[in-house]
Amino acid sequence: MSTITIGSVNCRGLSETVKRIDIFTKYKDLYDITILVDTHSTSEKEKQWLHEWGYVGKFSSYSSKSRGVAILFKNTFEFKIHDETIDLMGNFIILDITIQDYRITLAAIYGPNNDDPVFFENIKHKISRYSNSSIVVAGDWNVVQDYDMDTLHYRSENNPQSKAKIHEVMHELDLLDIWRQQHPFDNRYSWRGPNHKQSRLDYFMITSDIEAFVVSSDIGISYRSDHSPVLINLKFSSQIRGKGTWKFNNSLLRETEFIEKVKGDIKTVIEEYESDPSIDIETEDKQFNISYQLLWDMIKMKVRGSAISFSSFQKKKEIKRKRFTI
Repeated sequence: MSTITIGSVNCRGLSETVKRIDIFTKYKDLYDITILVDTHSTSEKEKQWLHEWGYVGKFSSYSSKSRGVAILFKNTFEFKIHDETIDLMGNFIILDITIQDYRITLAAIYGPNNDDPVFFENIKHKISRYSNSSIVVAGDWNVVQDYDMDTLHYRSENNPQSKAKIHEVMHELDLLDIWRQQHPFDNRYSWRGPNHKQSRLDYFMITSDIEAFVVSSDIGISYRSDHSPVLINLKFSSQIRGKGTWKFNNSLLRETEFIEKVKGDIKTVIEEYESDPSIDIETEDKQFNISYQLLWDMIKMKVRGSAISFSSFQKKKEIKRKRFTI
């Protein structure tokens, strides 16, 4: 199977026709899937922009002055989009997609400039709606992973609550920062600002089952933007397969630690959505701010995240144990 290149860049607005055509032409030559954020697209212009692109594309539009996300495809590989979640505020697109017979959740995000952990919690819930264990998330997160490694000439750490939430989401969905995974000691940045400030705000998060398919990841050279593109090269193989659609591992029900975690998850969700926290949790008449069906969906998503995370942790622990016993 051929290599699929996915690139992501904050393009700082594409309302100007000459710049837009130039950006489309450049990245169409470089990537099979192009993720653009801060596009300044509008719903009225989406058909025109898609015609200019020349292939399949999805847009999350907001206004001609701010926000906007796009995922643009070439016809160089086989893919099928099964479902989509499009943000009306221009901050994210989430696709349930099959690429070369490999089903994944592909998400493009434009994180808020302010410290908004709720945004990333919302992203987690929307990604979890799809049952794919394989996930790729890319874009401008507006949050660095490591203040010491990923910033230069900063006086203080920005958006600490969002960073903490992202780390929580990474744990629950089994995500890893693939560029940092492949470049553990490098100091490189994707954004340059005033007063010589630089930071790595743009990056890919992938689930660990896809890591074996990543041939390389890189930070490219900036073009008509103060952000550099980030990219990964994927080569899916029939010999090395991920887990595909996620299925619950029944053996976890024999793990006391996991059972206690699930009990805690259920309690956490109930407390989050209950109308009157003073009512005892065992009371049958407990009222909630959401419907019982949605409450059940929230509980399932929470437990699913814990199951994936716990299974991954147990697998890594077993691999480490075998390594030291050989």
